[in-house]
Amino acid sequence: MKYALAVLALAALPATAVAQTPVDDARFQIERSGDQIIRLDKQTGTISTCSPDGTQLDCRMSADERAALNEEIERLSAELQALKGGDATIKKSDDTVTLKLPTEAEIRTMFGYIEEAFRKIYDAVVGLASKA
Repeated sequence: MKYALAVLALAALPATAVAQTPVDDARFQIERSGDQIIRLDKQTGTISTCSPDGTQLDCRMSADERAALNEEIERLSAELQALKGGDATIKKSDDTVTLKLPTEAEIRTMFGYIEEAFRKIYDAVVGLASKA
């Protein structure tokens, strides 16, 4: 019987330890921005803009701003995926521009040309310095 009580007491120790840990249950984060106050709901991600109204805060949801932000994130993500794919089409109003990224061989060739040009410039500078 004593053995069973000791086992039961030891089994209950982790449960009491978990129950005693402090929990950060602050749902809202509030920041001041000029004369307005911005309130972020940490559970839903919604943002509210609040302004002082006497002794209370008058808060209005900023759903349009959140929707616009999500839309911009989706657009940029799609553009990034297109750029990672190699060929990209970027739309600007009525015009469409298609970009083709250079291959590794084209990049190496370009660096070869640049390296040769710098060597010629360096040789010219060294030649001028030796004449002076």
